[in-house]
Amino acid sequence: MLHGDNPGDRARYRRAPLLPTEDDTTAAPPWSETAAVPIVHGLTPAELSRHLDGPGRARQVFRALSSGADPFQPAVIPDGLRARLTTVARPQPLEIRARTVASDGTTKLALSFEDGAALECVLIPALRGDRDLDPTRVTLCVSSQVGCARGCRFCVTATMGLVRNLTVSEIVAQVHVGLAEARRRGWRLRNLVFMGMGEPLDNAVNVRRALEILTDHRGFGFAPKHITLSTVGPRLGAVHRLAGWPARIAWSLHAALPRIRARLVPAPHPDVAALAGAFADVCAAERRPLFVEMTLMDGVNDRDEDMAAAAALFDSFPTEVRFNLIAMNPGRADLRPSPRVARCQDLLQAAGFFCSVRPPRGQDADAACGQLVDRLSRIATATPPADSAPRE
Repeated sequence: MLHGDNPGDRARYRRAPLLPTEDDTTAAPPWSETAAVPIVHGLTPAELSRHLDGPGRARQVFRALSSGADPFQPAVIPDGLRARLTTVARPQPLEIRARTVASDGTTKLALSFEDGAALECVLIPALRGDRDLDPTRVTLCVSSQVGCARGCRFCVTATMGLVRNLTVSEIVAQVHVGLAEARRRGWRLRNLVFMGMGEPLDNAVNVRRALEILTDHRGFGFAPKHITLSTVGPRLGAVHRLAGWPARIAWSLHAALPRIRARLVPAPHPDVAALAGAFADVCAAERRPLFVEMTLMDGVNDRDEDMAAAAALFDSFPTEVRFNLIAMNPGRADLRPSPRVARCQDLLQAAGFFCSVRPPRGQDADAACGQLVDRLSRIATATPPADSAPRE
């Protein structure tokens, strides 16, 4: 199920391709005969329990999945349960096409699926000091779409346009792959951030269901406080529907001045104040903080007036606001990273806000924020970038 963990896996994958050829006579398990058999990564614990006729059996399968193991392989779960599992569910077909490790330990995984679509997700180990890795605190940056329709000026993913949404099982399978990779390296995957390819709220139904599977204590068991969902806030209704989601909310604001934000983030709803009000409604109802992300570009959104506008936007916000600043990572030739990040942090802190600076991670592997792009896809882009995404 999880190809690419070792050379043997890659060899097996070449002998049994994702898309079988007409002359392929390799014996196949029962689930290959029909697409109606569900993919195990897309099932909730309750659904898998019904398929396996018991919560204890489902618990054993999810225990394997949440440890990064493959329950369809021998000796992972009891043989009788594995035989039963293969009749009621099938694995998510995917391949690890490339694994790139940056000098700081950040690891980018390029995954491809049955239809030829490909994405990138990233494992980011925390640092102790400047260079030492902390294997107990590892974050996986998860993608929600192949490509993105939002067209953010500073993001390389935007150059792809939107290819397609990811399914629930494809989203959850990324986490399973991340767990397997972390296990292989002796790391502990602790945090998930939906900050990879795509806008999560443009794939809201699948992302929310994936979150339910990932946070169910009978499933993968991630605590909601260890999951962060980042969104540009594409529509007011989409933001309001974040109420009740089992994750922390981060707003990819990038600029509080409407004319600047419209240039950087061509979202269908350009009213920054109205979007801030929608986030305020959701955060106030659940007494949760709002994380605000700003990617800073030289001379574009890093001036004193930009920070003053950001502070004013959240001056009366009903819950805590925590700013997270990052200098733009290389990738878009027409923009340069800001040299004034420290100055921007000082201004926001002086205005009374908590403000952290995110150091660049994985730049030399093109694995940093805003650098993820499909280099492997065999299917055509369906939706161009810019502001052609659906409106309410």
